[in-house]
Amino acid sequence: MDRISVIVPIYDLAAYLYQCVQSLVEQTYRNLEIILVDDGSTDAALEICEFFRKADSRVQVIAKPNGGLVSARKAGLAHASGDYAFYVDGDDWLDAGCLEAYHDLARRHDVDMVIGGHKREFLGNFSYAHNALPTGLYPALRMQEQVLPAMIQAGDFFQHGIRTYSWGKLYRRSLIDALQQRVPDEITFGEDAALVYPAILAAKSIYLSDLTLYNYRHRPNSILQAKGFTHAEATRMSRGFGYMAQALGARQDTRYAFLRQLQAYLCALLIIRHGAYLGDPLRYRDYQPFGELEPGSRIALYNSGSFGQHVYRQLRDNPELRCVGWFDRDFRENRLLKMDVEDPSALAGTDFDWLVLASFDPAVHAEVAALFVRHGLPQDRIRRVVPPRMGFASFIESNGFDPITFLPRGPRS
Repeated sequence: MDRISVIVPIYDLAAYLYQCVQSLVEQTYRNLEIILVDDGSTDAALEICEFFRKADSRVQVIAKPNGGLVSARKAGLAHASGDYAFYVDGDDWLDAGCLEAYHDLARRHDVDMVIGGHKREFLGNFSYAHNALPTGLYPALRMQEQVLPAMIQAGDFFQHGIRTYSWGKLYRRSLIDALQQRVPDEITFGEDAALVYPAILAAKSIYLSDLTLYNYRHRPNSILQAKGFTHAEATRMSRGFGYMAQALGARQDTRYAFLRQLQAYLCALLIIRHGAYLGDPLRYRDYQPFGELEPGSRIALYNSGSFGQHVYRQLRDNPELRCVGWFDRDFRENRLLKMDVEDPSALAGTDFDWLVLASFDPAVHAEVAALFVRHGLPQDRIRRVVPPRMGFASFIESNGFDPITFLPRGPRS
């Protein structure tokens, strides 16, 4: 019977860790080794790990000095002996039948990877996320024709064909042993994608599933209090994208458009991190990610995720635009966090010129379109993100990165 090595990197997650590990020991698939990697936690995480180690012989504990997520995953994988590997973040948890369902697909189709969707939990509210590419078996030829040209960027700007997360994917361990060890410990931006996309390229076959048995905990962050895009953040981005370009052979590739896919990915991230440049009227007029917004426009904002929070912060600093409301279906949860997010139904009574939709997710786009239909609002007042008019490479250059190497070199004047 195949063994699955479940690897859990942990750093200061004591508040969530018991639920995570309990969900692993209760899996219906029993032939597991559960490797808990405490990465120098300063809370009670290590004590919780030791509790489970003493209670279940399948649990192993690795205690190491803090070295970051990549180093923790490397340490866990180096101790693994399973036929398959599965990553779980220490603040997430699995449905009881998760690993059994993944293993059944892996064995039935003899694939190197099984890639599923996930549930997103935010203060008790659940939503579902899936990959954009169709579900099913992808042997080598179908991967070359349909997966590799669209795994990073698929369809409209911007959408991943396959989501970047390392977790929620079952790997044949021999596929990722070397690939994971090659990822530099210093990569702290795009560290998941740095493994996932090279692994897909190296795989002989994969299975894309609509399973949503992995529970991702969306924890509140502090973007609203954060400063603008910094040089340190640019450096972190550069390391991640530079490594992905190297690992995928993007500069030599002429078949799968890896370089263009990475450029599209970086453009989307720059738009998100800069809050669509709405805090700088001059730069916004150059880029217009949401199209032309006339001075004096009354802006309604939809979506309270990281993109929406960056946009809201920028709108507050824009003297030419007025934010007249911020809306999201998670408004109750956001209210608990002292964020001024309103019930989407209140949009019908709001006097606005444009609704800025701060999301690349087609599901959110459909949600807003349905909301407008329900309230009889004109669809042409919705402003979605559009690709840079100047092209991906020029946009990246103007933001201070080399579009080939992804090295930072200062914004173009």
